[in-house]
Amino acid sequence: MFLADPALRLIAASTNDVLPEQLWRYDTGTEDAFGDLARILHKTAMAYNTISADLDSPAPRPSFGLRPACTGAAMQDVLATIDQRVALERHTVITGSLLDLYRAWRRHRPLNDGEQRHLLLCSGDPGHGVATLQRFTHRQWRVTADAEAAQAFAVPYPNRMVGVLVETEDGIWQPIACTDAAQIASGTAYRLPVRDDLATACRSLLRWWALRHSAAWRSRHPDQLTPTELDQLAE
Repeated sequence: MFLADPALRLIAASTNDVLPEQLWRYDTGTEDAFGDLARILHKTAMAYNTISADLDSPAPRPSFGLRPACTGAAMQDVLATIDQRVALERHTVITGSLLDLYRAWRRHRPLNDGEQRHLLLCSGDPGHGVATLQRFTHRQWRVTADAEAAQAFAVPYPNRMVGVLVETEDGIWQPIACTDAAQIASGTAYRLPVRDDLATACRSLLRWWALRHSAAWRSRHPDQLTPTELDQLAE
């Protein structure tokens, strides 16, 4: 799963920024105000991950050793509930601080400006996984879906290439479903309808493969799908 780090998952859900790791760590050695910000952000991210793990774990009953007879299981449950409430309140505070610090750091750091991009397949919802786009020509990007995306879209290709996106002269995207870019030249790839944005184009690739491996495929090509099926590719 791409967003296994709780802090990165929170950031993706709140900002749609998908980071492959805690990139601010590389700024923590800078001896200026920006380095101070990165160090505080890093400590806050670690605190967020710790308290998230604690909240996800079953809450143990507190152990008091020898205790008065009147201090029984009911009292331990009350104390555990109080501890849980305090932890939730602390989690809320740390969440707000983490996002504020991240946005401050992010104002100084551009993302997705290179030869590789990561994006949520569904805006604000890490549960549908991440697509990684790797540029291999000026206007063409290979698309790989992480394991969470493969599961969410019922595609048997976790962490494998699911297609190519070609940026047209009009600034829209032509999705071509294939598991190897060489299939485009050989004519064994599947050209899907153009899409206005990257995320929709990536979802079209995954939905095509889900259809391709279902009983509803019936050995058809994209131009043989019904209007309803074509609309479903763009959902």
